[in-house]
Amino acid sequence: MSRHAFRTNGWPSGAEQGIVTSVRFAPLGGLGEIGMNCMSVECGDDVVIVDCGVMFPPTDVGVDVLLPDFAHLLANRDRVRALVLTHGHEDHIGAVPFLVKELRVPVHGPPYALGLVRERLAEHGLANDVKLVPTTPRTPFRAGRMEIEPIRVTHSIADATALVLRTDGGTLVHTGDFKIDDEPTDGAKFDAERLREIGREGVDLLWSDSTNSDLPGRAGSEASVARALSEVVENATGRVIVGVFSSNVHRLRAVLAAARRTGRLVACLGRSARTHLRVATELGHLPDASDILVPGDALSTIARSKLLVVASGTQAERGSALTRLAGGTHPALVLEPGDLVVLSARAIPGNERAIQGLVDGLERQGAIVRFPVTDPALHVSGHAGREEQRTMIELVRPRGFVPVHGYFHHLSRHAALARSMGVDDVLVIEDGALAECTRGRLSVVGKVPTGRIAIDEGQRVAASVLRDRALLGTTGIAIGVVVLRPDGALARDPTVITRGVLDERDEPQMLAGARRAIAAALDPRSRSDQLDRPDPIETRDTVRRALRRYFRKTGGPRGLTTMAIVLDSSDWD
Repeated sequence: MSRHAFRTNGWPSGAEQGIVTSVRFAPLGGLGEIGMNCMSVECGDDVVIVDCGVMFPPTDVGVDVLLPDFAHLLANRDRVRALVLTHGHEDHIGAVPFLVKELRVPVHGPPYALGLVRERLAEHGLANDVKLVPTTPRTPFRAGRMEIEPIRVTHSIADATALVLRTDGGTLVHTGDFKIDDEPTDGAKFDAERLREIGREGVDLLWSDSTNSDLPGRAGSEASVARALSEVVENATGRVIVGVFSSNVHRLRAVLAAARRTGRLVACLGRSARTHLRVATELGHLPDASDILVPGDALSTIARSKLLVVASGTQAERGSALTRLAGGTHPALVLEPGDLVVLSARAIPGNERAIQGLVDGLERQGAIVRFPVTDPALHVSGHAGREEQRTMIELVRPRGFVPVHGYFHHLSRHAALARSMGVDDVLVIEDGALAECTRGRLSVVGKVPTGRIAIDEGQRVAASVLRDRALLGTTGIAIGVVVLRPDGALARDPTVITRGVLDERDEPQMLAGARRAIAAALDPRSRSDQLDRPDPIETRDTVRRALRRYFRKTGGPRGLTTMAIVLDSSDWD
């Protein structure tokens, strides 16, 4: 019998029957980018989805989040058996409500991840429509003919797990996001022993977190950050504001402990911070802090030396608590000279400029800002450094290796590490590749639809709308408004409105010229048609062409967006 075949309560494997000898998988997000992690794993008639996350947009075009294109999953909806979550970060769970609206599939995951998913589902009116199944480390469960076993790992969130997928086509391990923290503040240690046992049993493929493949050594322990935060709070004489990733329960635990030791009251600013504090407390990941928590509207009544504020928004997100504090617009708290702001979080790649602007804004308010650039002890990564990545490969001993989670550079660096350690077969792929693992041998066998779906206030934004928004931000817009009499002649002079096109000094003269250009183009004597009244669509096109020609001749931006509005004088009057 193949070493990959398995029995559970007398259930025969397909491998014993000679039916299935390979597993196919397709990353729909997270490979070649940071965030939006989602992978389809297919064996025979069964499909399992690993994680379903979002990404925050790199530019501001009025979009809240980006999520994967689910076309491949929807095309195989009758085969999808489960969505399995590794942990509760937004880049792994944030797209769950959008998927289950279209594909009602049971969601398995650690209790903390499911607690957060439950909050998201309630926001979308799906609280009672989705089956949520808590997972337990070292306790396998079935999804179709696949057997899946969660394994405890350490990360910058509670309840993080790796996954072992035992299939008729082989045994596969997905690390999820991980690091190896020998001193976790919650006592939930990285389960090296179980991973070593799995490795001895035989692993055909390891998918492993590549985010920190440039980091030599180890990521560091949360316990060291807890000590650094405690020292900062104990030495502060005035008000302290601590910015953290709200999902980092280890960091929240350290902040609450520091507040209790120094006799400070704690307020949470930002919905995300309040949600994570509540869910983590309900599930026992945080001690009850109700005796020291105060509402945001009470901050003005508390002495500065007795207050510690936890604030979300360390990535300078639009409308976040920290961003509003930096702009002096937060309704509950106005910073004062001498306030200490501690940013205990790294910059997600691509957010560096925005975060520098956040720091500048806080300092303009008179705050003293300490953050990892100036105080490295205030943060450690949740992702494995190269030494930890090496350890994972040594524990699992895979025949095949595919790096996941990161830009192409990170994936390539991680792949090179695996090759240097003698892994038989290593494959670097990005989103949309359909790959196959056959007894540890890896190959790309096709492509699947992939892409980024933009979401604004819970609704999908069409790609054409995004292109228009980007174009408007680059070239500006000119709008021509004309009112026509029943015979098609102008009832009044055209109106021209521009945004992002004209200098204020040139505007009156240029707009007058644009109005004359439109009037000339609509003059019946300049028309080749002999109709009593031109078609409204043709009139709009004529106005748009006139605007483009005019601004092109007068040095306007190339590719200027033009619009035309045609009104009937009877309606206008």
